[in-house]
Amino acid sequence: MSGLTCTEARAMVSDYIDGELDSDAAAALEFHLTSCASCPPLYASLVTTLAELKAMGGPVSDVDDLVRKVTEAVKALGPTGAGR
Repeated sequence: MSGLTCTEARAMVSDYIDGELDSDAAAALEFHLTSCASCPPLYASLVTTLAELKAMGGPVSDVDDLVRKVTEAVKALGPTGAGR
């Protein structure tokens, strides 16, 4: 797999982060991320978001649990957290 389009690359990012791509697909995605102007910031944003979600603590059992944890984290920011 080589010469990925942005659409193809973006569809592979989650599997890449989870370590589920074979070596050829991972290499193609890595090449795309080094040669594309628009995809690396999106990839970095996803990695940062995932790290922040993990930092919220504990496993998430379902969507309602995730919503609760995110809501609590946002409330903890207080009014100064808005508009950052």
